[in-house]
Amino acid sequence: MSRLLQNLFAPLTFGTRFRGPSKPSDPRVFSRALALQPLVGLLLGAAAAVMPLFMAVSFRGVQGFMLFASGVYLFLLEWLTRFDHLHGFDAACRALAGYGVPPEERLARFGQPGSSPCTAILIGLKLLLLYLIFMRTALFGDNVLLAIILVAVPFLGRTVMLFSYPPYPACDGSGGPTGSVRGAVKLFWTLTALLLLAFALGMLRVYGGDFFSFRTMKLTMSGFGDGGLPPLIALISLGIEDTGSFFVSGFLTMLYWNTEAEKKLKMRPAPCFAGAICETAELAAMIIFLILCDELIF
Repeated sequence: MSRLLQNLFAPLTFGTRFRGPSKPSDPRVFSRALALQPLVGLLLGAAAAVMPLFMAVSFRGVQGFMLFASGVYLFLLEWLTRFDHLHGFDAACRALAGYGVPPEERLARFGQPGSSPCTAILIGLKLLLLYLIFMRTALFGDNVLLAIILVAVPFLGRTVMLFSYPPYPACDGSGGPTGSVRGAVKLFWTLTALLLLAFALGMLRVYGGDFFSFRTMKLTMSGFGDGGLPPLIALISLGIEDTGSFFVSGFLTMLYWNTEAEKKLKMRPAPCFAGAICETAELAAMIIFLILCDELIF
């Protein structure tokens, strides 16, 4: 199989139900597959959002269908990832539970069967937040806002998840200068996520909710006049303030898991914490989006 096809299919075969012609066994292909996980999050979000968006548009105003659409989106998002992230969150909660437990015993819990009540709480909170988001967007006809939220949630989760992995393995197995490459990848996806969010939120502030109102048009045209900002920069600048909320929520998510792992496991979060970080980052993103929905609509 050509290297080009490996690079194209490897990200989709990494932690999803999609299967390509080969697995990312080559360290270089594995590194690229890991680095492109935020892009995979966009694809998963788009795939999981099609049916819920259709239901929200077709049955707008029916609260029961809003709740059902929320459950469908949540199920599809977890199903497309083979429930691996949910299982990782469950294992991380079981490993960190309790006080006075030796780190060796905590690490052994990752491979033991069982479940944590935290998983049920996480699912319930996500379902509640998605239902409220559907009610605040679909009922008001803001389908574009709803689509952006459903696509952005897994993208943000996988962007934060990328920080949970150790430096990429070197191609020769010696470690090498991969730390700098790892840092560059983190910085790239952080800036990409912030710019995409700022642009999307800027567009929503201009065209979302109260379409073409005097207030939003005046705010927009203030950056488009002679001597003003270019249109793209003006749109991004409108969403910078809201984008900071997502950055803070992702940072707090990483801070929590880093602190707990260092305190109870005497180590930095291992890749087995990736699912837990992704799930909690998605939950945090839903909370921020719910707050923004109220601000943009009302």
